Amino acid sequence: MSYMSHPQRSTGLEFLGFPPGYGPWTYRAVPEPLISSELARLASAHVVNGKTTTTGCVSLQPSPDPDERSQDRFVVLDWNGWSFSAVFDGHGGQEAVDYVVEELPSLIHTALTEVLADAGPVPLAPSTVSALLQYSIQAVDDALTNGVKHLFPDEAALAALTDEQIKSTINGPTNPNNLAILRCMRGTTALVSLVDPMKENLWVASLGDCQAVLGTKTSNGTWNATILSVNHSGRNPAEATRIRKEHPSESECIKFDRVLGAIAVTRAIGDHIFKLPVSYTRRVFMNCVPGFSVSSKLEDFLPRNKSPPYLSALADIKHVTLPPSTANTSEAILILCSDGLVDLYEHTNARRVTLEEILTQWVYMLGERMDRKGAKVGGDADNDNAALVLLRHALMGGGADDPDRLAQMLTVEIPWRWMDDTTALVQTL
Repeated sequence: MSYMSHPQRSTGLEFLGFPPGYGPWTYRAVPEPLISSELARLASAHVVNGKTTTTGCVSLQPSPDPDERSQDRFVVLDWNGWSFSAVFDGHGGQEAVDYVVEELPSLIHTALTEVLADAGPVPLAPSTVSALLQYSIQAVDDALTNGVKHLFPDEAALAALTDEQIKSTINGPTNPNNLAILRCMRGTTALVSLVDPMKENLWVASLGDCQAVLGTKTSNGTWNATILSVNHSGRNPAEATRIRKEHPSESECIKFDRVLGAIAVTRAIGDHIFKLPVSYTRRVFMNCVPGFSVSSKLEDFLPRNKSPPYLSALADIKHVTLPPSTANTSEAILILCSDGLVDLYEHTNARRVTLEEILTQWVYMLGERMDRKGAKVGGDADNDNAALVLLRHALMGGGADDPDRLAQMLTVEIPWRWMDDTTALVQTL
């Protein structure tokens, strides 16, 4: 869509937290209904209809700069009635997240198929599915580690090599070793959900700072919100305490609410700069071409890397029993999202709202909307993308709908990204 035919205006994007003096920047006052259509296009909004679930999908990074393209990924699959959904928030580059998207769903599917075959007619124990989810996520990260260790088994092997020998081993546009190293230099969070064919059980595996919330309708018609993800970040006191206990003599293992003062998440796939001895970073990763794409300077935090690993790939798993549906009407909704969706609410209130308040607000809003539409699984209302509604609500910061604000968010001319990658899945169960 060309914006050039629409009036030119200026904005400081104060509602995103930009301080006075950073703007103004030019944007185009694209009117309705064009700006709503543009949001749907930029967010690749679509609906996936499975055998038992319907999932609205959106993923948005409005910056037109190819170097700022989104590193969020999502997957929605139907495995003979088993509903698999996942959101991945890549960082530092796309190599790790693209590898995980390619490998993790098939790994989980294979493990699930095997345990179902072993169980025969006996229903799977929820703990069995929980274990396979946790194992599969760890296994993908272990595969990345093994890719480096296959080339450089230990620090002694590294010490026996010159920098030129290392460079010749790992670099080159057609060298498969180059991709193996880059995957370990990049990272991604993982948020995975699995629903059985009878829609009786839901599992959510979380690793990092993506969010999952389940909305269920009570017998009196109200909606309850249950947070199923764990916020694995340095701001989570439990996570900070865990890492400090693992590294008791290192006062700066958590600094500025970040691991080693550098990375916000405390659990992730990849990010081996925080998992391997520092010699791997100095001798291997820093000799790799292309190099790092990180906001923190390596030399600022590498001296703090004394007893890795600091980051974990052990996912938290939550299992819940789903309420029975009545008259083929959906009685539950599941929201999965990257942290970019939550971040859009950060600067819109005099009092910073809590994560629990934001997630609960989503459930109430979408649950009431579902009630009004009388949404039924497989019905016409499923073609109305609830994830797109949620994304627009977030772009408004939870406030009143304002098409001009939406135009600012989508068309502002800034030479860098002005919002985080943002992905949301809304699934009716």
